[in-house]
Amino acid sequence: MAPHRTDQIGPEPRANNPHNLSPGGEALEHTGGARKDANGSVQRWPLYVLGGVSVLAGVVAIGAPFIASLTAAFLAGGLLLGSGIVGLVATFQRRTGRHMAAGFAIAALSIVAGLLMIFQPVAGIVALTTLIIAFFAAAGVLRVWYGAKSLGDGGGWMLATGLLSLTLAALLWFGLPFNAAWVPGVLLGVDLIFWGAMLLVLGWQMERSPRGRPGDL
Repeated sequence: MAPHRTDQIGPEPRANNPHNLSPGGEALEHTGGARKDANGSVQRWPLYVLGGVSVLAGVVAIGAPFIASLTAAFLAGGLLLGSGIVGLVATFQRRTGRHMAAGFAIAALSIVAGLLMIFQPVAGIVALTTLIIAFFAAAGVLRVWYGAKSLGDGGGWMLATGLLSLTLAALLWFGLPFNAAWVPGVLLGVDLIFWGAMLLVLGWQMERSPRGRPGDL
C-alpha cells in the first residue's frame, strides 16, 4: 500500500506561510485593501484615474459655467439640507432650553436655505456669488491690514494681493446678478483642475520614487 502524501500542490495555507508567498514565490502584502508588490509599492492607477476625471470635469465646468454653477448650487443646497437635518436631530437630543432653542433656529435656517437652493437654483447661484464676493472682500481687508502693518518686513506682496482681492470683489459686486451665471461654475472648474493636477503629480512622483511610497517623496 502506497504511503499517504501530505504535501499539497499550490501555495501553503496562511498559517504555514509566514512570509505570505504567492505561488510564484513573490512576497505579497495586503494592507488596507491595497495590493502591494515585493518592494512595497502601491498601485497608482487610482490616482491617475481620479486626477484625469477631475481635470476633465474642471475643463467641462469652465466650458459650461452656467451648468456648473447650477450644479454647485444643488451641491450647496444638499449640504445645507443635510447639515440642518443632522443639527435638528442633535438639538432634540440636548434637551436644554436655551441651547436647544439656538440649535433649533440654526438647523431650521440651514434646512430652509438648502431647500431654497435646491428648488430655486437661480437664486441659489446669486447667493453663492454673493458669498464669494464677501469672501474676497474679507480676505482683501485682512491682507491689506496685515500687509500695511509689516511693510518693512516683506508685507508689500500681502498688501498687493489684498488690493487685488478687493478689486476683484468690487468688480464682481458691480456685475451682479449677471455674473452669477458663470462665477461659481468657473471657480468650481478651476478648483477641480487644480485638485486633479495635484493627484496626477502625486501619482507621477510616487512612480518615480525608489520604492513608490508617498513617504519617499
